[in-house]
Amino acid sequence: MSLSVFFLGLTTGVLAIAALVLLILRLLRKSHERKQSLEEAEERFIKGRSHIVESIQVLLKVVGSEELGWMEASIRIKVLLDQLSIDLSKHEEIGVFYKVYAETEHIPTHDNWNELPASARKKFRAQMQQTEATHLDALKVGKKALLEYPLI
Repeated sequence: MSLSVFFLGLTTGVLAIAALVLLILRLLRKSHERKQSLEEAEERFIKGRSHIVESIQVLLKVVGSEELGWMEASIRIKVLLDQLSIDLSKHEEIGVFYKVYAETEHIPTHDNWNELPASARKKFRAQMQQTEATHLDALKVGKKALLEYPLI
């Protein structure tokens, strides 16, 4: 074997090793970036979830006062539980929020409410009062149970 063939083989081997080292470094950098991205996404997810849980707790503390009625609180709580991807509709005590929502979800809200004629709003208000009266005791029990439920 001649010396030039040896150096050619040695050079080819060194270049191949260098190319592999560069490839490994690139893959390690991408892996590190993905790991950072996942950690940041997980942190945002946890913060978002904590914010939703705090919102539920605030609603539960204020519900039944002049600031917040049971109907509005029930609807908001059910929507927030959905955002947490927790289905407590079958829960013996907490399921009442889902029942109230189901009984009132056909009632227009926000701008649609304002566009209703006075007679329709009166009819829907009466229906909401009836629903609240029917479920008031269960809502109070559900409030206590949800405050004690581990949402996180």
